[in-house]
Amino acid sequence: MINKSIHESAVIDFQGTLHMPESTIIEPLVTIYGGPDAVLSFGEMNIIYPSSSIRIDKGRMETGREVSFGPGCHIYEPREGLIIGDYTMIAGGTMICGVEHGHTRLDIPMRKQPPTSEKIIIEEDVWIGMGTTVASGVTIGRSTIIGAGSVVTSDIPPYSVAFGVPCKVVRKRQ
Repeated sequence: MINKSIHESAVIDFQGTLHMPESTIIEPLVTIYGGPDAVLSFGEMNIIYPSSSIRIDKGRMETGREVSFGPGCHIYEPREGLIIGDYTMIAGGTMICGVEHGHTRLDIPMRKQPPTSEKIIIEEDVWIGMGTTVASGVTIGRSTIIGAGSVVTSDIPPYSVAFGVPCKVVRKRQ
């Protein structure tokens, strides 16, 4: 049976384990790729807007209920895991990158060094503004707002409003 909420232009090439409820909406030009060691589990009522991509060669991604990925969002290689909590809004152009090239040795090209990866956790009811980058190893606490264009390289506590490059807490939500 074909999920009628997947646009005909979307490309889903998933060799690993994929859980996609009937309530998932995949809009035009979305690409979802998973290698044999990939696990992707969407919660109920997720929506992925046009031109977004999820690439998991190996690793795991799990979303909660009512998570949205704005147009042009890219999830790249969450090798140690990516957890996104319920009711989270990820605005267009956001990049969540779960892996970094190795760079500690100078005698070996970076491309040939082993990559590093750490788990990323985005707790529930988070709003990530347009064009944000979220790096490997970050936890964004519940009910937090991340301002547009931010680069999140360290943990952000719950109930925060944070923005900038690098992203810093500017106030608490009250």
